Amino acid sequence: MFIIPGKGSYAEAWNVIVPQDDPIRSSPYDIITQATFVASPDAVQPTVARTTQVCAYDRPNTRPDGDDRSTEVPQPHGIQQDVDDVVALIDAAQLPGPFVFVGHSYGGLVLDLLARSHPELVAGIVMVDGVSEFLPAVGTPEQNAAFQRDSATPPEPGDEAVLVDDAFARIGAAPPLPVVPAIVLSSDKFAPPEALRPDNYTQAQIHQANSMLAAALGTVNIVSTGSGHNMMLYEPKFVADNIIDIVERVRRG
Repeated sequence: MFIIPGKGSYAEAWNVIVPQDDPIRSSPYDIITQATFVASPDAVQPTVARTTQVCAYDRPNTRPDGDDRSTEVPQPHGIQQDVDDVVALIDAAQLPGPFVFVGHSYGGLVLDLLARSHPELVAGIVMVDGVSEFLPAVGTPEQNAAFQRDSATPPEPGDEAVLVDDAFARIGAAPPLPVVPAIVLSSDKFAPPEALRPDNYTQAQIHQANSMLAAALGTVNIVSTGSGHNMMLYEPKFVADNIIDIVERVRRG
């Protein structure tokens, strides 16, 4: 199994969780920045690793500190660079494929293009609140322009930033998605009203786009109760169980 993290995120996020007694869990909103994360054997990566080998990586400009600080490259960058990096990583590590890929947030777009352009690598697909290729179709011109602008603007100097308009265009021009076991997972907690602008997508639009992606993959969109966008932190068992289900379906052929 191979994890493709979201924008600005990195591999370690799949080894930690939000504890059950963390106060943010009682909020009706997704306030993940106020959480305290703890390493846990119940996190997604160690849980799935008891069933199959798990590979995760840090994209450039994502891991912020320590000896394993990720490589820096000019930002914002295009999605083809991210797809090429995944392929190069697999080749360099001599990992035996094909793989069940898990894409979170922006990683969902990377996985989408990877699956279309390198179907020989993809045995299964799990979208963990991944950005749907159909988001521009359900958004207004103002919402789409705001999403493109925000994605291309690093939150802090040196942070990752991506060109989502480039991503949508390349996915639209790529071959069809492969027919493989797949599942789409969506969160039900959304950012608090004070953190939103009129030109942000609504949660209903995101769910609609995710359901359209699920239909394109020949599967369903499952909404997790009590989970924010970083579903692997909120509901690690739910995410891990769905990944393992896809792994087992692949093994059964």
